[in-house]
Amino acid sequence: MASSPQDELTRTVLLAAQNLSTCQKSEFLLQTALSMIDSGRYGDEVERYLEVFLATPNMDPDKVSKALMARGCARRAAADKLLTRAHQDFQAVAKLDPTNRSMLAQIQRDYNPPFSSQPAHRRAPPEIWEMVASYIPRFHLRTWLYISRFHRGIAARLIFRTIDVYFGEDNDNNLNRGLDIFDRVKHDPVFAKLVRTLRIHWSYEEGDLLDLMKRMFREALPAFKALQEFEWIGYPEMRQDMIQAVLATHPNLHGLGLIGWHFDAVGVAGFRNLRQFTLRAEDDDGFADMGEVREVLDQNQETLVHLTLGAYLMRHHSWDPAFQSVTIQKLTHLDLVDTRISHFVLTRIAHAQNLQSLTLHGTFERPGAAGVVFGSDHVIEGQHTFLPQLQAFRFIMVGHDDEISLFQSVVSFLRRRSHLRRLDLGDCPWDLVKKLLAGLTGLRVLRVRIPKLNDQTAQDLMAVLPSSMIAMHLSVAMSDQPINTYARYFSRFFALSMLHLASASVRRPQPNLMAEKDFQVQSDAWTAQAKSIPSVLPTLDFVGWHGEHYVVVRDEKDKHMVELKELPARRRLDCGKGVDLGSEDACWLERKDVPIDYEMSGLEC
Repeated sequence: MASSPQDELTRTVLLAAQNLSTCQKSEFLLQTALSMIDSGRYGDEVERYLEVFLATPNMDPDKVSKALMARGCARRAAADKLLTRAHQDFQAVAKLDPTNRSMLAQIQRDYNPPFSSQPAHRRAPPEIWEMVASYIPRFHLRTWLYISRFHRGIAARLIFRTIDVYFGEDNDNNLNRGLDIFDRVKHDPVFAKLVRTLRIHWSYEEGDLLDLMKRMFREALPAFKALQEFEWIGYPEMRQDMIQAVLATHPNLHGLGLIGWHFDAVGVAGFRNLRQFTLRAEDDDGFADMGEVREVLDQNQETLVHLTLGAYLMRHHSWDPAFQSVTIQKLTHLDLVDTRISHFVLTRIAHAQNLQSLTLHGTFERPGAAGVVFGSDHVIEGQHTFLPQLQAFRFIMVGHDDEISLFQSVVSFLRRRSHLRRLDLGDCPWDLVKKLLAGLTGLRVLRVRIPKLNDQTAQDLMAVLPSSMIAMHLSVAMSDQPINTYARYFSRFFALSMLHLASASVRRPQPNLMAEKDFQVQSDAWTAQAKSIPSVLPTLDFVGWHGEHYVVVRDEKDKHMVELKELPARRRLDCGKGVDLGSEDACWLERKDVPIDYEMSGLEC
């Protein structure tokens, strides 16, 4: 019988293989094994092919590495499948006989994972690394960009989550950086998806240059595919054409901020899914009617939980129409800054029982009546009747320093609030604050002002605070010793990451007010005093020193050896949030979460 063509082909291939060189035979085995792995036919046959290949002497190292990687990946995939099937078997037994001891022993026994000989940081899943990175200050997190592709991906998601772009400043670097970001977003979809919050800072007069920059902004806007929050800061203010442009590309924004001198955003009520809305308008003579603020609240009553309204105390304004909205009762965060607070507004706040965070900065139209409102709080079965869910409270009054009864009512309102985490009472008398702090067991963030600091006062402050404080800001009018010498008292706080010490009598040396030599000497003394704070407090990541902010860089061998890297000052013109301070607690402490810088930095003073 004549042989079939298939048998003839097999014999011919075998004869041809006998004529191949050793190198060619091993290459044939490698390619055959790789082909079988790719087609999902990994098994004993593939293992034998690769074993023979790897046992062949004088092979190309690159091919050996390729073979080992292929076999390792195939083995891992096969092992994962077997472990999954084994787990399914154990789960099936658990449903049939939950008391089966053998099954329980298999499920409960310690599993020795593959590659257990590797260090723990090499075996940790990405979710653990994400969580670790979230606790690292952005200044230090930048080093992850150069460690590995894995670490770079994690760091990039956090670092580029929020981007500030500055247009109109004299510094060309900021302008070029902003244009580079727009170009990259348009050509790099992966990078574009990292950006969740975009803040545009403007400082342009009307003209052709402004029209050009706005056109470039409109062209780049659709590329921000994952954008959730947007803020327009500075002048010219955001107007109807820009509102329509953002609505067309991102109608479902979660956060919107309009920060400038006027309210020009005609049509802003077109947004329907806002969770956070911020408006800073120093007067009400803009293009938009102030009644549209009320409309924004009404149109977003199902979603809006965070409202920030800012004005200018020296000009007439009123938020009464906006506070007639039913949305006020549903808010969890409310910030009123640099504003006049009418009795009607305060009464509406008193009925917002869901509020967790409240900022009141400005002037009460009727301070006596405001004291009555705060004094109306009662505790029934451990529950406060006035703002029972309050966790953060900032109370900074302008022109009410002599209203002691008002501060007494506020302190009474805050007593025995074990869930209060953040507190800033501005210029409230220290004697009242000291009595209050002893009962706030859940406090973690505190900003306090003490008229005169000495050892006894420092000890009194430490005695009334819980040892788990995270961030603190202490300002004094005067002190018996240089304020940095009191840093040692803060060592009892084992989790303290941010400490700001400020004195009204201390100013940063300025070169235009003294000789060059004197300036150098005083600058060295300024820096040395600032460095002494983290030297005695090894937990600190950030230091505030008379209005300036520094990130702490420690020596790897000696944690008490530190260097301070100065962080850029916050811009007063556009009231931007400024640089990252490591946590939301620190941001709140330094009043960077509200769109107004109502305290000048030490340098500006």
